Amino acid sequence: MTGETSADGYLEFLIARDGEPDFARHTLSRREAFFERLVRDPVRSRLPIDRAAYLRNLARRRPESGLDERILWLVVTAKANQAERFGVGLAELYGRITADSDPVRVHIQLQEFYHTRLLADVVGMFGLPVHPRPPALFARVIIRLTIALREEWHLPLAGAAEMVGCVMFRALRDRGVALFAEEPPVAERIRLLYDEILGDEIGHVGQIAGRLSPTGRAIMRRLYRVLAHSVAGGLPELRALFGRRELARCFGAAFRLDEMVAELPGRAYAAALI
Repeated sequence: MTGETSADGYLEFLIARDGEPDFARHTLSRREAFFERLVRDPVRSRLPIDRAAYLRNLARRRPESGLDERILWLVVTAKANQAERFGVGLAELYGRITADSDPVRVHIQLQEFYHTRLLADVVGMFGLPVHPRPPALFARVIIRLTIALREEWHLPLAGAAEMVGCVMFRALRDRGVALFAEEPPVAERIRLLYDEILGDEIGHVGQIAGRLSPTGRAIMRRLYRVLAHSVAGGLPELRALFGRRELARCFGAAFRLDEMVAELPGRAYAAALI
């Protein structure tokens, strides 16, 4: 399969999955229909959640010791939302993508807007808000670099960051499903919302890999290892939720994009492997 054929296939997949883009309104027609279905079928948790503890820890740089694991998971999800919002807003400010940009990149940019809504919906099932604020320093630095660098330097770093996102969102999905297993509708909605994000992240990794040379892909893989090693130190709430050993296991495993695609049929497409 040639790079051009792979890119064409990815665009066809995006059109079928996302529908028509409206860049001015930041919408994709089929994603809007997806959210309309969620509104018609609301899911709310009945478990008692300490709202004050959630809000208090959302504002902290480091989570409180001994924090309930469910609250910690919700804080991590909310902080992922804040990071996504920060990245989307900064990319829009820099004007890296416009309505006249390559259609694949337009779809990807609009998908990022939906990620903020998806993560907010996860937290919203528990009656909790997500207040917009800048993410942790580690996340801010990576986001700023991926947006501000020239493309030849930007792509491998952006691809590595997307790889980290794949592993992190997959782990958060699985932990959330396990934590709320006693409420099957809630656990299933967590899986659905996280799978929407994960499917996109997988596609982004494949799209970037397809645009890079073999040398560029090798750099992307090395940067992934660097970022993965830095995650535990730069995101203390993630370390508190999973523990160093589990994070090392997640990020130390071979990154198999093909297996991730197979896990999400119809939701994920990889234009190239890494």
